Amino acid sequence: MDILEFAMQMEKDGKAFYEKQASGTTNPGLKKVLLSMAEEEERHYKYFKRLKEDPDDINASFTGAETISKIQNIFEQMASNPKGVQFGENELSAWKEAFKLEEKSKKLYEEQAAKEGDPKRKALFIKIAGEEQNHIYMIDGVLMYARQPESFADSAQFKNFRSLEGWGRD
Repeated sequence: MDILEFAMQMEKDGKAFYEKQASGTTNPGLKKVLLSMAEEEERHYKYFKRLKEDPDDINASFTGAETISKIQNIFEQMASNPKGVQFGENELSAWKEAFKLEEKSKKLYEEQAAKEGDPKRKALFIKIAGEEQNHIYMIDGVLMYARQPESFADSAQFKNFRSLEGWGRD
């Protein structure tokens, strides 16, 4: 299977995973984060599809800075009422699973970049790995919030969340 086809399938699976988790949570903030992540996966899928049709089109960004801003705003709302957000064991397990999946994806793309001889495709894999790293940061933020909701708003991770905008796109 071609790596782009594989990546497209991974993004489809990721979207389905996030949508399923969103349908299973009663927390509006978490639901918004999950749906934002599903939108990201859809954006990535479309990007890979476009690349399959035109392999030279690797310069377009495929994580919208607006997604990071949207998730930042959701975290701000959740941090303003830390006792209002409860995580059940199923939700925590799902977020931990998502974290592992994103790490696995990132590693795959880094390995592909290391093997690739064509500089354009190598740059593509590095870019994709950077996008997966953005997802890892977002999910890690959710997990950190789940562990310490009262102190999350004061954490360096929360305060520097916007610094992720543009990460991995060079």
